[in-house]
Amino acid sequence: MRPKYPADVTAAFLELEGQPPLAAQRMAPGCRVAPDEAPPSFSAILTQLIETLFFASMATEEGRLNPLGVVFAQGIADFECAEPAWDLARFRSAVAFDVEHLANLAPASAWPRSFLAVVPLEGSLVIGGIAVPHARPSLTLDQLVRVVAPKPGVVAVYRGELEVVRYERGEVRTWMPKSRPQLDSIQRTVARNEASPLVRNVRGYLLRVVEGMVELGRGGLLGILGPGEGLPQLFGEEGSQLDTEVKRLAPALGLGAAILDLAGPHEIHTQDERRQPHEERPAARDSEHTLERSERVNRLLDLIVRLTTVDGAVVMSHALDVLAFGAKLPPPRAIISEVFAATPDRRMDASLSLDARGTRHRAAAAFVAGYPERIAFIVSQDGNAATFQEIDGKVVYWPL
Repeated sequence: MRPKYPADVTAAFLELEGQPPLAAQRMAPGCRVAPDEAPPSFSAILTQLIETLFFASMATEEGRLNPLGVVFAQGIADFECAEPAWDLARFRSAVAFDVEHLANLAPASAWPRSFLAVVPLEGSLVIGGIAVPHARPSLTLDQLVRVVAPKPGVVAVYRGELEVVRYERGEVRTWMPKSRPQLDSIQRTVARNEASPLVRNVRGYLLRVVEGMVELGRGGLLGILGPGEGLPQLFGEEGSQLDTEVKRLAPALGLGAAILDLAGPHEIHTQDERRQPHEERPAARDSEHTLERSERVNRLLDLIVRLTTVDGAVVMSHALDVLAFGAKLPPPRAIISEVFAATPDRRMDASLSLDARGTRHRAAAAFVAGYPERIAFIVSQDGNAATFQEIDGKVVYWPL
């Protein structure tokens, strides 16, 4: 059954985000937080963004089709926050958000280098200017929603720089299956009771690692264990195999703890501040500590990417502690009779031959077989990325 465009694209994005739409649109530390009551609903806004860009992608300007992209914020001030920031060429008078104006401004916005900045104004959407994202560390997360039309009839919705869902040729395509208990469980383990969107976006951090692996062009395998598992559950008690075939880390690299630390409350005081506990700590110092924590997360993400280039797998705990790298994963407990390749419409009925694949694919399939709470991310040397996971008793290969 064909999707009901564009409503199903909106529904797929919100479902995969797994969080209330307005909370999902909150900004990085240091930015203004959008109000909890901001009509119209984000679902209605996103549907309008998708539908308008779809038709604008097929409109010509002086006989030419132009790719275009927009970035949505609750207000113009959101583009001027400290980190990450945008350079905004602000229009003195807002321009109506419609197909005609999008087609007219597309050549000036020069997507993907810049975007049309779209904000709500008096119950309608308007184009407030042209926004250019600042250069920043490659693994910094941006939380603003972007909608792009790279070619006629194709629309993709991004969370920052990460594509979440795409509509193309009558199909809704996503980077993750609808059923994703492994990632949901990892997010709960990392977040604990933390409600910050930065923590709830754990899959975004993991996808940044995968993107980094693709950019390096070396290929690699990242395996995440189930709850309560460690290296002994994977390899058995310490012995010859664990000592010779696994490069253990002691202590483990705590990516999950760093993500939680980045988003959590922090009360770091100097001695003078402790003498005056009721005085508010300067905002500049808050921003400085937030930037330090953000840079630490970026360094960990980059290091994990580099570790995947070593022959073997990077092994992480369910709480995203990096336990080891260069690991030769053990064979499956039983023969894997069939691997299912997920299709763009989320069905899992196409068989995949492991015999025609490389060592990484076989190791990733073996890693998840019989373990429904594990997940493996794999990148081939040709740049193709995918996950292996067990869903409803099936070992599933899901291209990213």
